[in-house]
Amino acid sequence: MGVPFVADVDFSNLHTCIRVSDLDRSLAFYRDLVGLPILRWTGERENPIMVWLPGIQIGRFEGEAQTDGALDHIGIALHDVEAVHQRLLDAGHTPERPYGKSYFESVTREVQTVFYRDPDGNLVEFLQWL
Repeated sequence: MGVPFVADVDFSNLHTCIRVSDLDRSLAFYRDLVGLPILRWTGERENPIMVWLPGIQIGRFEGEAQTDGALDHIGIALHDVEAVHQRLLDAGHTPERPYGKSYFESVTREVQTVFYRDPDGNLVEFLQWL
């Protein structure tokens, strides 16, 4: 038997995403009370849709079924997202959202992402900053 595969985890970008009904109220808690700085956002800076703080992503999900405070997904940052993606494909898993790149204007960086469901149905994002 060969050496087991071990993912090359990027610990600085691990996060959990939660759905919130009031982004301003959540920012007042996580940013203002807890002291977590905003790292990046999507949407307009004055009225973002998503906000990333260390370890947590907070998002308003307008137009979708709202479940206040519900887990949206777990983000696992890697240095080798392609290897993990290929291993999951080879094992017969189907991506929930396609493998692709996104550009974050707020930090002028691209990120490679793919989403899968775990065996219990939780949405897991595998990502690699480029």
